[in-house]
Amino acid sequence: MSGIREWTTVICLAALSAAMLQSLAPDGSMERMAKFVIGAFVICALISPLAKLCPQIGTVLRGSGTAPEESTRLQSAVERQTRTAAEESIRNLVTAELGGIRIKCKNVAVRMDTNEDGSISIIKVIVVLDKENAADCSKAAALLEKDLGLKMEVTADVG
Repeated sequence: MSGIREWTTVICLAALSAAMLQSLAPDGSMERMAKFVIGAFVICALISPLAKLCPQIGTVLRGSGTAPEESTRLQSAVERQTRTAAEESIRNLVTAELGGIRIKCKNVAVRMDTNEDGSISIIKVIVVLDKENAADCSKAAALLEKDLGLKMEVTADVG
């Protein structure tokens, strides 16, 4: 019963913290990124007490008590899912930013690298615009680099 009480306390504190952070978050283009980070924080707060409630999950997450190949598979699956989620998030941000100035993008490719410490570095974002928006490549690149702070390569589909 104390585990459930702890969990509800963590959820309440996370919700209060998220509400406070959201009220302090800047408006405009960074608002979406702030909401994304706050949402990830709340999800982590919801999931973290499960490690205490279910010791098997905690053991698997720590890597002890499992076969080395299982641990490696789990770690590679988590890394793959993290990269996929980061790529999708960046695609959505780019599409939303360009949609705000009525520019349609055809494709968004994200070039990332995983460092030795496991952190993900975004090397470059390649955006391909529709041929109707070919004249807006430099405008789109400037907006995206300014608002998202990432190195952008914006081209138009001429095919």
